[in-house]
Amino acid sequence: MGNGSVSGQKKDPPKEQEQQHQEKVARSKSTPLGEFLRRKSGASLVFFACTDKAQVITEILEERGWSRTRDHAVTNFTIKWCLEHQVDWKKFQEGKQLINNIPGQITFADKVNLWYTIRDYINSRRNAVGNHVQTFLPMTFVLDDANELNEFLRIHKKQNRTWICKPRYSYAGQGIHVLSGNSNLETVLKVQSSIGKRTQIQPKFPGHIMQEYISRPLLIKGRKFDMRVHWLVAWTKPLIVFYNHHASVIRLSLNLYREYDFDRATHLTNLSVQEHHYRYASSQEDTGMTMQQLNQYFNKCFRPFHPQLCEDWVLTVMQDRMHTIIRQVIRASKHKLERIAGHFGLFGCDFLLDENFRLWLLEVNDNPGVGWGNTQVNTTTKPLFEETLNIVFECFDKYKHNRPILPVQCLKNYSLIYNESDDKERMVLDDNQLFSDKVVPRPTTKEAPAQPPANGTTLPRLSNTRQSTVTTPSATTDIIIRSESILLATNSEANLSKSMEFRERKERVKPDDPQERLRKLKALKERYTFSLPTRSIDKLNQLSFRRSNSSLIALRKAQQKRRIELKPINPDSKRSKPQTPPLRSCETTIEKENSVIIKSTEADS
Repeated sequence: MGNGSVSGQKKDPPKEQEQQHQEKVARSKSTPLGEFLRRKSGASLVFFACTDKAQVITEILEERGWSRTRDHAVTNFTIKWCLEHQVDWKKFQEGKQLINNIPGQITFADKVNLWYTIRDYINSRRNAVGNHVQTFLPMTFVLDDANELNEFLRIHKKQNRTWICKPRYSYAGQGIHVLSGNSNLETVLKVQSSIGKRTQIQPKFPGHIMQEYISRPLLIKGRKFDMRVHWLVAWTKPLIVFYNHHASVIRLSLNLYREYDFDRATHLTNLSVQEHHYRYASSQEDTGMTMQQLNQYFNKCFRPFHPQLCEDWVLTVMQDRMHTIIRQVIRASKHKLERIAGHFGLFGCDFLLDENFRLWLLEVNDNPGVGWGNTQVNTTTKPLFEETLNIVFECFDKYKHNRPILPVQCLKNYSLIYNESDDKERMVLDDNQLFSDKVVPRPTTKEAPAQPPANGTTLPRLSNTRQSTVTTPSATTDIIIRSESILLATNSEANLSKSMEFRERKERVKPDDPQERLRKLKALKERYTFSLPTRSIDKLNQLSFRRSNSSLIALRKAQQKRRIELKPINPDSKRSKPQTPPLRSCETTIEKENSVIIKSTEADS
């Protein structure tokens, strides 16, 4: 019976197998992630993970039935999460594999390249649309460049500023120095050679930048803070970027901020620096906040004293400015990225707010750290990577089945901030973005009533507010530039006419008559002349002064001493008492002097 029972089991006919296969394909198409969400099966997917994200990525993928390999040289993987130098790009299979690195990302993930990339892009945009395009990077000098080094030394000598020196490839606050305006630069620079009076100065270590330190940052309870936000390049053909502020981290210092307190824990908010603080064990929760906590703090502590801040300013205005800066970084470097299907990247940006609520970009990280001292912040780590993998898997699955990438169905905390296929209108708005609430809106010239031109056509009217620079979605950059140039020309003509009218009015005024001018001066002199009750000079001349007896005795002794000192010494003569001059002569001279005064007083009387 046993054999019969075994032989009695019938296999599924071919029609039933085909029907099951079609249902499986339909389920994979209806599910945004397709086969990447399936549990353990006969053929499991292989992944490789290293860096500090290996633990959380392994936990997420193993729950979905993936198998992890620890072989760096593995080639049959589906996804590989590693550093850029651990990738063999020659063996990468386009369209079949996923990797968390984009060739060319060094153009913005490196501090030196980030400065050159953003500087060139801002200059090109200013030449194209105008000087109103604001920068969001502090003033930076590359010390390896001789011209920039000389410019830094000139500014350092004349201006008392605080500077921060950063290595090119550093992370976790390693090798960073904060230097005051009058500090010694021997820790960073060295004298290479000296020829006569000229000295050649070079950096001690290659690959360093000198950046202007934001010496007046916005403080939370007297402590400095910065913000780490995450953004994902989910696909490169075309470029599609998502932003997540729910997993953002507000990093705080444990020391009260003082500009000239050069303790590293005062100026650097990195966890690797703060964990060496003597109060870290007892104040670990104070080193981190979430973006929602920061928003609550702004509403409670900053908004009552700064009326220009709207409610929930952190989650609205500040997030919009962060989106603009990230888009500008992508636009500046997209032509240097290698576009291959299967490349993606999770990046982190460090932002800082100064006391004017202006947003500054400090750096971009291609391997942003996870795991913070605050337990509330740590709860956002796994959801961040789980949603990141879901978005990448959905884009990859749609690419394999020739379906449009957008819209993405699995979005929860991420939001789309950049789509290369539809970026023209967004670029115009970003060029007019202001990163501070105290900057005067553009344009600064006053509005003048627009006069119809000679040909009878009407000109577009522009207001002074930045929001109305682009009135309709169909407006283009050329129309805006032409309209602004016409408005500026109209304002300049109105100002010129006003100045000419004032000049003519000034010329029509006749000069004052000289006699009338003297009369006015005499009246002013009489009006503001006053006298003091003092003795007259005549009465002072009538007074006579006589020497007292004490003064006469002192005068006699002085004359006697003078005669003794001037008397020549004769060594041959016998010792004898020096003869004192008769006092009669001294008294007579004194009486003569006094008699002269007495006579003058008698004559005056």
